[in-house]
Parts: sequence; structure tokens; C-alpha cells
Amino acid sequence: MIAGTFLSRAATYMTMPFLAIYLYKSKGIEADITGAIIGVSFLVGTFSSFLGGVWSDRYGRYPVMIVSLLGWCLTFVGYAFTESITSFFLISGLNGFFRNIFEPTSKALLSDITKPEDQLAVFHTRYFAINAGAALGPIAGVYLGSAESTAPFFLTAGTYAAFLVLVLLLKGMYPQASANRVQSERIGLRQAFGVVLRDSVFRYFLIGTMFLTAAYAQMESTLAQYMGNAPGFVNGVHLFSVLVTTNTVAVMLLQVPVMRLARKFSSMACIQAGSVFLALALLGFGLFHSPFLLILSMILFTVGELLSFVMAEVVIQEIAPERLRGTYFGASGFQFIGQGMGPWFGGVLLKLFGFSQGGIVFGLLMVTTLLAMPMFVAAQRQQMRAKPVKVNGDSKTA
Repeated sequence: MIAGTFLSRAATYMTMPFLAIYLYKSKGIEADITGAIIGVSFLVGTFSSFLGGVWSDRYGRYPVMIVSLLGWCLTFVGYAFTESITSFFLISGLNGFFRNIFEPTSKALLSDITKPEDQLAVFHTRYFAINAGAALGPIAGVYLGSAESTAPFFLTAGTYAAFLVLVLLLKGMYPQASANRVQSERIGLRQAFGVVLRDSVFRYFLIGTMFLTAAYAQMESTLAQYMGNAPGFVNGVHLFSVLVTTNTVAVMLLQVPVMRLARKFSSMACIQAGSVFLALALLGFGLFHSPFLLILSMILFTVGELLSFVMAEVVIQEIAPERLRGTYFGASGFQFIGQGMGPWFGGVLLKLFGFSQGGIVFGLLMVTTLLAMPMFVAAQRQQMRAKPVKVNGDSKTA
């Protein structure tokens, strides 16, 4: 499973970071439409993640993984043959759908087939494999011409087909994992909206994280288009691949020291600091053309990523009632609405100001990222003066 995760993530990062450049340069699609095409993948994935959890419990891990991998494989074949804008929207939506059906189910399967005492080490190894694949994928993408060629789409599809064969082999080795070993409380859309509406602390927090996921999404959409087309870059596509690799390597190297430092502060303070780091890094992307300064900006972006998204899970654990913790984590998926809207907004700015005005484009993206700050401050204040209310039978703050 971990080997398959490494290969599939490497294949994904061989193509997806360059999709924005491919759509703009090879297909002639405008920057704002390109951003919307990429964004729809995240929007669809926001809601399909709920379905993945429900279906894996109802029908078993293996059937859901097999169908989602088959669909994911065909989706990337579709990328290679698609020509019209409407078809690209459809294919991008299917990519988000099958990705977010597969991901939670694969993690559940890995948990099913791993002894409890080994799970921490296994999931740490999985996280390392994800980042290793994400580091190597963009390098392969540059050499294979992912910004212009359709060949990487077929290679990615072939990788998912190989992963499908691996899952079929696992089904024979661990047939018991298809049964529901643990009956846990799952979230539905109505229940998720209920949580958001009832808990004001969580609501403010969720809105804040939407701005952060929108900021993070700029790396694979707005930044990719900008560096691939801005006149100030000699070989922007290659430099962009270096930045993506820098991000994934920095995640692996900085995760432990950043988390050790974060323990000295409150989780909400860490998220606020992460918001500032992400905002400043975005500004750096727009102001600098020097590879050295851009790499420094990406390292700052990575620190902001670690502080924001790792500590966000800690915050959810702090504010959620124990019985509804799964519900809160499921409802937190709505934060990725920001990841869906971010690429579209960045594309609109690129079309409005042009590729030569990186300072203005990324300066405005910095400002929108900082809009997360008042949301987190409001959440913190609400948490301090919260009153208990009933959320699906549990006492919770409002």
C-alpha cells in the first residue's frame, strides 16, 4: 500500500502541477477559465469525501478502492484526449471525485490491515512516501514535458492501473479488511451543515481555514501559470518544478523542528502565525525573480503550511466533543471550498492585470490570505466566552 501510495503520488505530481500551464499554452484556455477548471476538482472533492467514507463502510474498502482507482485511471486518459473547455471541466470534476473517494478509503484500509501498535509508524511512513513522491514527480514532469505533452497523462493512468492490480492482490491477502471492523459515526451533508450552523467557534474557524486553503491552492494554479508565462522568467516551468520540489523536501525536513517549536505556543496562535507566513510567501512569489529568493519564499510558504494545516487538526480536536469528533473532522472538509475558489480568483487576477504584474496579483492574494486572521481571532474570543449548547445530543460551545 505504501509503495503504491508513493508511485501514485509521484505520478500525480508529474502531471497536475503543470496542468495550468498545459491548458493555457497547449490548449489556449484563458487564465481565469484555467483556474476555474482546476478549482472545480477541489470543489467536487470537498463533497465526495463524505461519500467515500459512507460507501467504504457500507460496501467495504476493496470495492470502493477498485472502482475509484478504475475511474481515476480513465480520468487521466480523458485528460489526454479532451479538447473542449466543457470536457476539461467534466474531467477535472471527475478527478476530484475519484481522488476524494479513494483517499479516505485507502487510509481506512491501511488502518484495517495494520496492527494497532504499528499504526503510528506506518502512517508516518505513508506521509513520508507521499512527500517523497511529490518531490520526485515534478522533476519527472519537467523532463517528460508535462506542460506541453499528453504522454505524462497516459503514464499517470498506467500507474493507477498498476495500483489497482496491487489492491486486487491485497484483497486476496487480507480479505477480512473488506468487512467493517469498526463502526464509527459518519457524517452526512445535512449533519455537517448542522455542525457549522450551531457551533460559532467552529464556524469562524472554518471560514478562516477557507482563506488558508485558497492561499495554498495558488501554488498549483496561479503560481504555475505566472511562472510559466511571465516575461521575467527565462525558464519558468523548470524553476516552478524546483519550487514544488523545494516545498515537498522542506515539509519532510522541517516538520519535526516546526512541530517542536509549535508545542510552546497555543494551537490558535500557531495557525495565526502560519497565516502570516503564507501571506508573506505569496507576496514574495510576485516580487522576486531570483531563484534564491523564490526558494526562500517557498520555504517560508512551507513553514506557514505546516503551522496552519497540521495545527488546524489540533484545533478541531480541542473544540469538538469526543463523540462528534469524526463529525467535526468531516465538516472541516468544507474548508476546501477555498481550495476550489482560490485558483479561479487567482486566474481572474492574472487575466485582469496580466502576467507582467506579479507584484499586484500576489499582493492582492496576500491581502485575501490575511482575511483569515480576524476569523481566527473571533473564534478564539468565542471560545473563551462560550456557552454550552446541544449539538446532536452533545453539549458544545456556541
